[in-house]
Amino acid sequence: MKVQKWDTGGKLVLVAACAAWVSFFFNWVDIGLLSQNGFSQGVVFFILLFVYPLLTVVREKRMNKSIGYILAAAGIVFAIIYISSKSLDLLGSSMNTAGSGPYLFMTASALMAAGIYKRAK
Repeated sequence: MKVQKWDTGGKLVLVAACAAWVSFFFNWVDIGLLSQNGFSQGVVFFILLFVYPLLTVVREKRMNKSIGYILAAAGIVFAIIYISSKSLDLLGSSMNTAGSGPYLFMTASALMAAGIYKRAK
């Protein structure tokens, strides 16, 4: 694996996959004293969206960009659904208890889409 020889798109996909993995260590639910990371929230399976693009980059194969874009869009949609599911009403006011993890995951999914766009192969 020679990362120095990869194009910009391949490097972006690698960085996006690493950022997505790191997002699981961040708080996905944050209610003051109660906080839970992505592993305890059970969202670690979201990383499966990054498997195909990452494997094609690492193996230096040609990527089907349509599949890559669908996976990146699914990551963004899943993060938005997760964030909106953490809204609750408390004493007449609405609050969102989503932490920084899903936002980082959504950013990583957008970065993956940019990497797929920049990918030469």
